[in-house]
Amino acid sequence: MKIVNRGYLSILPSAMFWEWANTNCPADNLLFQNDEPSIYLIEEDFWEEDAVITTYFSKIAKSEFETVNPNKETWPIISNAEEFNAYFRYFSGNMVFDLLSIGINSEEV
Repeated sequence: MKIVNRGYLSILPSAMFWEWANTNCPADNLLFQNDEPSIYLIEEDFWEEDAVITTYFSKIAKSEFETVNPNKETWPIISNAEEFNAYFRYFSGNMVFDLLSIGINSEEV
């Protein structure tokens, strides 16, 4: 087991997100309410969760909306952390452990 030098944000869609998603999901893409979180790795040592959200809310919202519908025209406008909080719930932590012995692969998205 290895400790990874990252903290994390665990992002869960809110009821408002699912309302938008169920209206804007393409007909050929089966969508259901799934409370499985998305995990975003962030700097390991952070002191204020709100500051982290302020820094990353735009990237996270883009990623989450794009998963449902890649057409940006359908995405809600999220211009600040308060609007982000209407669509997502989040939890944070600063301990990330890798239980596997193989290396981590990553790619730019």
